[in-house]
Amino acid sequence: MGIRISGKIVREYLKRFPTLPNLTLAKKIYKENKLQFSNVEAVRNTIRYYTGRAGEKNKNNITDKEFIDRKIDFNMPESYALTYEPYVISQSKILILSDLHFPYQDNQAIKTAIKYGKEKGVNCILINGDLFDFATISRHEKDWRHRSVAEEFDAVRKFLKELRGHFPKAKIVFKEGNHDERFEKFLFLKAPEIFDDNEFKLEVRLRLGELKIDIVKDMLPVKIGKLNVLHGHELQGSGGVNPARATFLKTIDNVLIGHCHRTSTHLEKTFNGKVLAVNSSGCLCGMYPMFSRVNKWNLGFVYVELNVKTGEYVLENKVIIANKVY
Repeated sequence: MGIRISGKIVREYLKRFPTLPNLTLAKKIYKENKLQFSNVEAVRNTIRYYTGRAGEKNKNNITDKEFIDRKIDFNMPESYALTYEPYVISQSKILILSDLHFPYQDNQAIKTAIKYGKEKGVNCILINGDLFDFATISRHEKDWRHRSVAEEFDAVRKFLKELRGHFPKAKIVFKEGNHDERFEKFLFLKAPEIFDDNEFKLEVRLRLGELKIDIVKDMLPVKIGKLNVLHGHELQGSGGVNPARATFLKTIDNVLIGHCHRTSTHLEKTFNGKVLAVNSSGCLCGMYPMFSRVNKWNLGFVYVELNVKTGEYVLENKVIIANKVY
């Protein structure tokens, strides 16, 4: 019989925080995984089980003794430092869509990108941020003629169901961008009393579990072999004349971003001959929003082929012009 999801979560935290006291660790796990545990004590009991402190009978039943009788060398106060561990994609053919901004999406551009992905036989789709726009709950000037939040959820839900229907076996991942984060930030600022209700989490509101779609939150990066994927807002000021170059100066690594709605590429060779490549992708939303009628945006998407053994990859930074892919 395999290990339950709750057990896998506890074991992972035991590896990451080997010296944290059990109660402190239980509180941390429960705070970050409330959907998997009923309360802190349930987490604590699971910790006791895997550390061999739930009685001799249970201790003898544990086949993997990795955490048995772990020693706490120094009892430190609880730390609120955040971790920064990437979400790993290990599929070989990945279609990356960025900045759809429902309900201001460009339907034809999205269809063009999806068609390209189907022709390539992709087995993974990464939505790299700003799937939503959430204009009516932003801190910026609002136009109340725009569609409501409820209508945005309906539109995004319809899109995701359609996407899953066309790619029934593919892995689908949704990484939040700055516009997607607006929903929970709004609740945090305007309705803190219900902010920690799981029913109001973006992934629950979208019912991503039913569609078998993973979500990446808290500005965490996505790793595709040796490629690091960010939405772009994590870097603060990664736009400018050449978004790719600005991103390179902040990361000094192989990186892909969206966010800037512009296709750009920047290459640098290190002293030892290693070539680093940074790309920014075009968007899949309307080109003429009210707040920026004149801009340098372009439509586009990215296709990546990954060598899953070596981590090497080939990246195609595609531009869409007049419904054709270049």
